[in-house]
Amino acid sequence: MFLTSELKNYKIHASDGVMGKVKDLYFDDNKWAIRYAVVDTRKWLPGRRVLMSPASFRALNEREKHVEVKHDKEVIRNSPTIPEENAVTKDDENSLISYYGWARYWAGSMIWGVVDQPMTFPRSTNDSSDNYENHVSDWQTYNLRSEDETIGFKVHANDGKIGHIADLIVDTNYWKVSYVIVQNSEKFIEEAYFIFPIEKIQQVDWFEKDMYLNTSLSDVKLKKEYYTKTSILESFEIIQN
Repeated sequence: MFLTSELKNYKIHASDGVMGKVKDLYFDDNKWAIRYAVVDTRKWLPGRRVLMSPASFRALNEREKHVEVKHDKEVIRNSPTIPEENAVTKDDENSLISYYGWARYWAGSMIWGVVDQPMTFPRSTNDSSDNYENHVSDWQTYNLRSEDETIGFKVHANDGKIGHIADLIVDTNYWKVSYVIVQNSEKFIEEAYFIFPIEKIQQVDWFEKDMYLNTSLSDVKLKKEYYTKTSILESFEIIQN
């Protein structure tokens, strides 16, 4: 489990050197999976928005705080161009997917299309990213959302405001957002954090920046309180061990 705020402190290492730092994370508003890390490459590749799918991640180095990707800088330099000022379109995604061989995650009912974990499909087989969408019938609708812009959204229970989104917790086995961390509002006696599984989300108003959870304020006050984000991750480690 990782905090998305922590992942945004990581550098991205190509197979032949550092290519930049994680600037933002894009997730989809259907399955809440992290679809791309947005890499700040201004010192190396200015004027480009470089997107890396978790399908290209080889390892997370927690000690040195970097993500290793399987491509070298020349491969990334020659990838389809997405200008920084433009929104990412489906055509942009299709171009990147065809270039890198990533899964078309919107084709299929599982987290990553026809699989639950991100992977690169070999181009030489019938299961390649260019062909495998012909074998699935469940196409998902989605929109890409920015993690950076989602932090700070107001969070509401059925009967009032709880607080605001302070962070997201990602399961890096599946690269899926599993929990929302909410910092409470002035209605509570002491400032604290609460965690909610994404299954509690009833609705998100992306325009007004509001999230609605299927819970009540009285239930929230009975939840375990955390006073630091670090203590949240430590509690997960205890449970998993």
